[in-house]
Amino acid sequence: MRQPFIRSLGLVATVLLLAPGMLAASRDSKRIESEPFKRLTVEEVEKRLADPSVQIYDGNSDEEYLHGHLPGAIHLWSKDLREGVLPAEKGTSLIFYCHNER
Repeated sequence: MRQPFIRSLGLVATVLLLAPGMLAASRDSKRIESEPFKRLTVEEVEKRLADPSVQIYDGNSDEEYLHGHLPGAIHLWSKDLREGVLPAEKGTSLIFYCHNER
C-alpha cells in the first residue's frame, strides 16, 4: 500500500517540477509563431547588415555567390539546412535571400 503512494507522490513532484519549464516553452513557441516571415526591402536589409544579432544566408548558386554577395552572408542552399547549421541562439534574426526569376 505504501509503495503506490510513494510512486504517485514522486510522479506529482516530477510534474510540478517540469510544469514551469513546459509552460515557458509553450509561451516561447507561441511568441515565435506569432512573428510571421516577411519580405524586407533593400534598405531594411542594409540597416541590419552591421547588427550582430542578424545572420544573413545567400541561397544562390556557387557561381552567383562567388560573383558577389552581401557582406558577411553565408552561402547556404535550402537542401543543406539541417540541425547545427543555423545559429543555436534563438534571438538571432535570420535573413535568407537568392536571385529568383519568379
